[in-house]
Amino acid sequence: MFGRSSPYHIPHHFYSDLRSPSRSPSIHQLVALSRVSNYRLCDWLAVFGLHLDDIPRLQPLLPRKRTVVLDSCVYDENAWIPWFAEKLPPDRIPEIAPVGHFLRPGSPRRARMLGSLGRKAFLYAKLGENDLLAFPDLMPGSIVRIDASRAAERLPDAAAGPSRQIFLVEHDSVLRCGRLRRTAKGRIVLCSAKFPFARIELNSDPAFRIYGVADAEMRPLAGPNVSCRAPSFATRRATRELCRAPSGAGVLRELVRSSRIRSGFSFREASALSRQIAEALADELYFTAIGTLSEYETLVHPPRHVQKIIAICILYGIGFWDFLTASGITVGPMAGEPMPDELIPRVLPGAVFPVDDSETERGVEEKAGFLATVVAEWSDIPLFAKDAFAFSAGLKNLSLADVFWVGGERNPIHPYLVRATFVVVNRRIKKPIQTAAKTLWEQPL
Repeated sequence: MFGRSSPYHIPHHFYSDLRSPSRSPSIHQLVALSRVSNYRLCDWLAVFGLHLDDIPRLQPLLPRKRTVVLDSCVYDENAWIPWFAEKLPPDRIPEIAPVGHFLRPGSPRRARMLGSLGRKAFLYAKLGENDLLAFPDLMPGSIVRIDASRAAERLPDAAAGPSRQIFLVEHDSVLRCGRLRRTAKGRIVLCSAKFPFARIELNSDPAFRIYGVADAEMRPLAGPNVSCRAPSFATRRATRELCRAPSGAGVLRELVRSSRIRSGFSFREASALSRQIAEALADELYFTAIGTLSEYETLVHPPRHVQKIIAICILYGIGFWDFLTASGITVGPMAGEPMPDELIPRVLPGAVFPVDDSETERGVEEKAGFLATVVAEWSDIPLFAKDAFAFSAGLKNLSLADVFWVGGERNPIHPYLVRATFVVVNRRIKKPIQTAAKTLWEQPL
């Protein structure tokens, strides 16, 4: 099918070579296995212990200097996701209560079933530490949901002041959140509504882009460390050209280089973060040295080890399928049939599984209750961020008793709780954090 000289070729001693722990198939050979067997590439990667859903799971957990759009893709649509059953009717749910008071663990659901509950497609972005124009309405380090359908929303008139909405925009190939304002000369500027930060004239970049409007936020409140110093917006023309996205889809080195610069990482910083990724995934191959990261920006073909590809995608905010396309590997995410559970382990510890998928699919259509109301209000279930909640709260294992429903309280006593839906509480820490901060946004909730 591919030829013996092709990198896709699988030699006759391939199975024997896998006895050595140091040997693993390349991405080309895994694509060949997917093509020959007609099973999806995502499932073949999982057979060898390489889980693509680690990319959207770990991307939100890395500290970021600059704002990045997160990969919110669900790669294994047949993965089992913990789901819930209702204990109380909607009229008996209190205004503030632990979620475990009215929900209990139920039968798990396939990821594709929960994804079908979404009514709209959203983007998700991780706000960088230097992205302060939307502060304190949006906190640096937060995960922000962007409604892309409102990207063309009408801007206020010149005399109306800053917009009420907070936009995600791209200027000089750097992503920022803030309010938009139209000046008397018709210019569009990105500005802060509360602080005298320097405004950014978006029209100075002919390729500036408005991604959409921020409409929800997942904010860490355990102890924000935010400085109100003015961010630096000085950029040179040379840097602006380096940050531009690649013009050709097959230029891998351009994609890797521009994504690293857009993320604001030096080689040393990226290498240090790859060490954290290797420790989180318990595999030393995810660690990438400084020199290796530099060499990857001259790549024509993808790295030999798939772990390096996954690490680059996590570090630089690249989607896995985008990386393959830039590498010249054309394989669709839905190409082939899903591998059955008998061949690939999809296990949830302690979960009681339904008899078959037909029972699960019938159970997804929830009756008019608490779950249906929340899903209808949010219009999307961010499955990729389920691990970010525990990480932001400093919890190792998140339970229903740690998550509090606060959406029924219409007159909250703290401004952070205005229009809030859920709060994750670390019940293991009993003593409040003492702080000398005087401003509200510098104090832990």
